Amino acid sequence: MGGAKGTIKRANDRSGRSSGSWHTGDNSGRRGSHKAILPFVYSWDGTRYVFDAEPYGGAITRGLEKDDFSQLERLREQDGLYRLKITNEVDETQFTNLTELWVVDHPAGTRVAADVRGKLHTLAAPRAPLSARDAAGHDLLPWLRATDRLIWEPSAVPDANGKLQSDIVMTFPKPADATQVKLVANAATGLWGSYMIKKMVELRGRDVGAWYTLMDESQTARDALFAWEVREELYALKIYVEEPTGWEVRGILPGTGPFISKDRIVPLDVSRVKGDQLRIRIHPPAGFWALNSFGVDYTPDRPVRIETLKPATAQDLQGKDVLPELAANDDRYLAMPDIGDTADLTFHVPPRRAGRDRTVFLHSRGYYKLHVTATGEPDTKTLQEIENVPGAAARFAANQFAQWQVARQQSQ
Repeated sequence: MGGAKGTIKRANDRSGRSSGSWHTGDNSGRRGSHKAILPFVYSWDGTRYVFDAEPYGGAITRGLEKDDFSQLERLREQDGLYRLKITNEVDETQFTNLTELWVVDHPAGTRVAADVRGKLHTLAAPRAPLSARDAAGHDLLPWLRATDRLIWEPSAVPDANGKLQSDIVMTFPKPADATQVKLVANAATGLWGSYMIKKMVELRGRDVGAWYTLMDESQTARDALFAWEVREELYALKIYVEEPTGWEVRGILPGTGPFISKDRIVPLDVSRVKGDQLRIRIHPPAGFWALNSFGVDYTPDRPVRIETLKPATAQDLQGKDVLPELAANDDRYLAMPDIGDTADLTFHVPPRRAGRDRTVFLHSRGYYKLHVTATGEPDTKTLQEIENVPGAAARFAANQFAQWQVARQQSQ
C-alpha cells in the first residue's frame, strides 16, 4: 500500500481481545504496558457485558475534570432495562461525578454523533475521502476511508527524514454552495501516547502534588496546558482547511482513550473554500494518534428527540448503593481506587417511537488520579524543554519508545 506505515487493529476494541466481554481476569494485558488510561464502561448486549466506552481521557486531576459523550453501540435493552458496568482495570483512582444516558430517537436512515461539547448532529449522507496521502506521497486511503479493522497508528519513531510529525492531506467532494460541513472523525489517542501521560507526570518527581494543586486551582494554568496541547498536537489535533489564503485552522479534534475509537463531529466553516473539492490537513505526531476513518457530511441537522435517563439503580462491588454519587454534577463522586472495583447500573428504557431509529449515548463526567511515585528530584531540564521547545515532547516520547524497545529485546 505505497509503503505507508500503519497497523491493523480491531476498530471498536483496540485492546486485542476477540470478544470484549468482561471478567475479572481480562485486564492483565492492559495493565502491563499502558498505565495512563481511565474507566472502562461495559454495555449489556443481551447476553454479556461488552467493552463499549472509556470516558474522560486525559482528565488526570479534578481541575481537568471533563464531560464525555460516547455512543453505546453494543447496548441492548432486556426486561425493560439498560445495564452498564463501570470498572477500574488500571493502577489509578477513578472519580465519576455523573452518569446518565441520552436516548436519542432520530429520523429513520440517519445516524447521530456528538461533538466535543455534547451537541448532537445528524448524519444523512456522509462522504468518504477521495484521496488521503502523507508528505511522501504514500496512499493512506485504505486506512482512513472507512471505520474498519484498518487503523493508521505508526510507532513513535522518526520517518526516513527524521521527522516525528506526519503531514496528511485528505481530499473530499464539496457542493459548490456549501458553507458548513460536519467532519466525522473516528480516531483515538495512540497507545504509546496514552502511556506518555504518566511518564510526563512522573518527570515532576516530588513536585507532582503541587502541580496537581496548580491545575485544580488555576484557570490560567489550565488554559496554558490546553494551549500547549494544541501547539504540540499530542492530545488535540488541529484541523486545517485549504482556502485561497492557504491552510487555515478551522477546528480542533481532542484526544480520547486509547482502546476505543468513536465517531465524533468537528463542525467546520468551509465558506471560503473554492471549487468542488475540500482539502483537509492534519499533523499527527507519531505514536500519539490512532486514525481509523474520516468523512464529511453537508446535510443540515434534522430534529431529534432526546430523553435523559438517570440511573434507576447503582451498586458498587460490595453491594453499596452509589446512586447519590452518580445522579448529578456536584461535589459527590464515585471513587474507585483499586483494580477490580466495579459499579453496576440500570436504567429504565423509554418506549420507542414509530418510524424512528434509536441511538443511546453515555453522558459521563469525571477525572482520575494516576498512582505515581511522588519522590525524587523533578527533571526540570526535560520539563522545560517539553514545555517551551516545539516538538520536544514527541522527541521525548520517541526516546522513551527506543529505550523500551531495547529493554524488550534484552529481556527476550
